[in-house]
Amino acid sequence: MAVRIPENYVSGGFAMEYEVPWMTPGAVRKLDELVRPDDRVIEVGTGGSSLFFGRRAQAVLGLEPSLEWADSVVSEARQRDLNNIDIVAESDPDKLLTIARRLGGCSVLSVDPDDGYDRDQLQDMLAARAGDQLEVVAMDNYGAADLFSQSWDWSNDQVIESLPGSGWQGESFNDPKWRGKGTRIFWRRR
Repeated sequence: MAVRIPENYVSGGFAMEYEVPWMTPGAVRKLDELVRPDDRVIEVGTGGSSLFFGRRAQAVLGLEPSLEWADSVVSEARQRDLNNIDIVAESDPDKLLTIARRLGGCSVLSVDPDDGYDRDQLQDMLAARAGDQLEVVAMDNYGAADLFSQSWDWSNDQVIESLPGSGWQGESFNDPKWRGKGTRIFWRRR
């Protein structure tokens, strides 16, 4: 299935309509290459990305800070006959961490919630829970210090060192219009 990204991709208004993550275009194309039908996805932050993963993966579990937005994403997924998407909505960052500590593993992890969440903490926790099963990690807005408190200025090699297991490679898809430089994608065994 071909990925369609409009020229005004920075606005994000297209994401649900086009069923794509609101990430830099190169990162979306890379994810399109990497995600497989047997993947189990956990994403922090939902929307067009949920529909994108739902079309390509076996199961999607979204963690979403906005109950209202979660309801709209679930409704959109059902209208599109995507029945493999579940979303847990929790606005309190501490409660979201408690939920994340209880989740099982995944093969794909995407971290892109609203402000107010320590993305490094969520990513580290969910990656550790997934362990050797984890094969793809997406970090949107990775260079924003207020979002990635620990790794915002890390090189790709430093991020790779923090991921479980070995054999990782990564690519940064930078864009001058993007908050925090852009989107990073890491993968192995693909």
